[in-house]
Amino acid sequence: MKNNNDKARDKKLKNGFYKSFNRANKSIFWFFILLAFLFGALVVKLLHIQIVQSEELTISALNQLTRTETINSNRGIIYDRNKKELAINTTKSNVFYNMDVLDQRQNESLTDFNDRKKKLFDEDAKLISDVLGEDYEEIREKFKGDKVVRIATNVDKMKANKLRELRTQLANEKEEGSKEKKKNLSAMSIDDVTRRLYPFNNLASYIIGFTNDENMGQYGIEASYDEELTGIPGKNVSLKDNASNKIPLTDEETYAPKEGYSIVLSIDANIQQFAETAAENAKKENKADKVSIIVQDTMTGEIIAMTTKDDYNLNDPKKPINEEQEKNWDEYTDEEKTKIWYDNWRDFNINDQYEPGSTFKVITTAAAIEQNVAQPDSIFTCNGSMRVGDRTLTCTSHTRGPKTLAKAIEESCNMTLIQVGNELGKEELLRYIKAFGFGKKTGIELYGESTGIIPRSADEISAVNLATMSYGHSIAVSPIQLVNAVSAICNGGYLNKPTIFKEAIDANGNIIEKNKTQLRRRVISQETSEKMKYMMKKVVENGTGKLAAVDGYQVGGKSGTANIATPTGYLDAYNSSFVGVAPLNDPRLTVLVVINNPKNGILGGAVAAPVVSEVLNKSLNYLKIQKTEEIKSEENYVTVPEVEGLLLEDAGRKILNNKLKFNINTDKGLDYAVVTNQNPSAGSYVLEDSIIDLAVNDNLGAEKVMPNLSKMTRKEVESILNYMNLEYNIKGNGDFISQAPKAGTKVDSSTRVTVNYANNDDNLKKEPTEEKNIVSNNEDRSTKNNNVNKNKDKDKDNKN
Repeated sequence: MKNNNDKARDKKLKNGFYKSFNRANKSIFWFFILLAFLFGALVVKLLHIQIVQSEELTISALNQLTRTETINSNRGIIYDRNKKELAINTTKSNVFYNMDVLDQRQNESLTDFNDRKKKLFDEDAKLISDVLGEDYEEIREKFKGDKVVRIATNVDKMKANKLRELRTQLANEKEEGSKEKKKNLSAMSIDDVTRRLYPFNNLASYIIGFTNDENMGQYGIEASYDEELTGIPGKNVSLKDNASNKIPLTDEETYAPKEGYSIVLSIDANIQQFAETAAENAKKENKADKVSIIVQDTMTGEIIAMTTKDDYNLNDPKKPINEEQEKNWDEYTDEEKTKIWYDNWRDFNINDQYEPGSTFKVITTAAAIEQNVAQPDSIFTCNGSMRVGDRTLTCTSHTRGPKTLAKAIEESCNMTLIQVGNELGKEELLRYIKAFGFGKKTGIELYGESTGIIPRSADEISAVNLATMSYGHSIAVSPIQLVNAVSAICNGGYLNKPTIFKEAIDANGNIIEKNKTQLRRRVISQETSEKMKYMMKKVVENGTGKLAAVDGYQVGGKSGTANIATPTGYLDAYNSSFVGVAPLNDPRLTVLVVINNPKNGILGGAVAAPVVSEVLNKSLNYLKIQKTEEIKSEENYVTVPEVEGLLLEDAGRKILNNKLKFNINTDKGLDYAVVTNQNPSAGSYVLEDSIIDLAVNDNLGAEKVMPNLSKMTRKEVESILNYMNLEYNIKGNGDFISQAPKAGTKVDSSTRVTVNYANNDDNLKKEPTEEKNIVSNNEDRSTKNNNVNKNKDKDKDNKN
């Protein structure tokens, strides 16, 4: 029997158990309450996600999976006024290398890992440089960092394909003494890109400009019409996983790109070539620093040709442009090279300014005649010098005493023009200077145009300034301003906007935008214009411009010579110039020639006038403008033959047979090169011994050009098609009937060529095989290529 103590103890234990049990139940209860709350919150959150955020999260998920790939549009072509291609597109390749190609092996020391990596980079640099034909050290220098680096740009497609083939070959080989496969070139990647190709290299380089590695226009028309030429890129939208694999059962959308518009320029490639040849010759003959030429349509303001020599190669714009740069190139710092590039790309005709000298006298004279303060027969007296303010001004004319204004212009008399300027007054002279477009951009469609330097107001013109401005000193103009003003003087007084743009066309040839002559203002009357043409004609007939004469045509002009001005003063060097217009009875062309720092004479009438004559002579005859004057000496002109689509050897022979010479845009891969373009074009009327520029495709790359097979024997056809690595089918054995694709068509390795000859029973007996099929592009053609005639030496002999 339990005593009271035992009962008290049992009661205490029982109460303690209940208390503990109750506490545990409460904890469990609250635990389940918490779980219920969390579960409820989770359900609410799921409902919120499913109902409220469903659309937003779905879009976000799709965005993470969506891959958008840009499809570049083809850049528009740049043509001359006759639709000759001056800038086209071609496929090039960029070579990249992933510097993070190797992983450190287990138990491999850091030193061993770095040695293994260096060995791989050395070997890969050697492999790449050998295929590209580049200097090993230059390629190896680019293997830096731990990211993807660009090894080479604008690589020929054929070389890029060789690198791809080499990478595939090495991927199947194993390291010596190891079961691991070689890592060589596994980190290399190659992207094919569309790049610009300029068939005639330097031709019209300052007008056309070039594109950078991103295919964006830099300088010239490529820059000023970059948006129109570029077009609108397309895109491909698809769902892909993290490994860039397309997710099955998902849609893919492609938005086609909009091709860029093509630009037709006002320049004539043939006349451009005449100007460039004349500038190059004048530079050499006069040992000048530069020679600039502008040819403008007198009536419309269109620029027909414009050049400055030296100029740069559009296909390699960073290449040195003269012997001095080539000689010292390796010694220049990067900063010096950058400055030289910008100087090389700067167009004197548009971007720079100079003191025009006596060519400006026609501006002063036209203003005076229009204001009736002087006329061609007005008498002025030249004493050889004149004291104006604190300066004594001298005359370049050799005759003294009274003379008419017409005679003064003929002799380029400074003293007469000072008097004319005083009669006109500084307010009126400045008004006409501005009216002729000086001191303001002309608006030509090229960036960086100079405004020149003229007084801001008449109050800034001192007596000395008025005197010197009258004959073209103490004032700065751009060549484009001056040639445009002289055109206005000779076209009846109409100042037009000079233009290089003719029209924009789409891929189907539809005209999107067409340029029209834009009249700025009328500056002088028709009567004044006729008087000015009369005086300019006398300059060429009897005065300082005799060397500008052209047989069969009336030519007018004005010479100019002025010290080269710098911000710190005048140099002991000159700009010698001449501006000419022809034919004066029906003005068509205005030509300005500026020779910078000539060493063999300085007078514009002696060094620049003959260049104007050469350009006018070739251009007027090429345009077949009727002669109206007596012909003193008949020069021999010939017609340029059609050679596009011919093999270079055949084209060269045809050109030489027509008493012409030729020049090609490359000296590589000429075995079976095909002429893709020629300048001047077929049918042009040029002097004997003129040089015809030929653009050729060597038919070694991925993009080939089909030659004209009509004059070839069957064996010759087989030989060239084997050389081009094309599949072909030749039918018949008689006379040539047809070929497909046609001559001049662009082809690739997938193209199959069909050549048809007439059936000939006699030939069939001798050669029973009527049809021959070459079905493999990959077979070994080394024995067949032994029959290929090597004509490189002959081509080099004919190259001029």
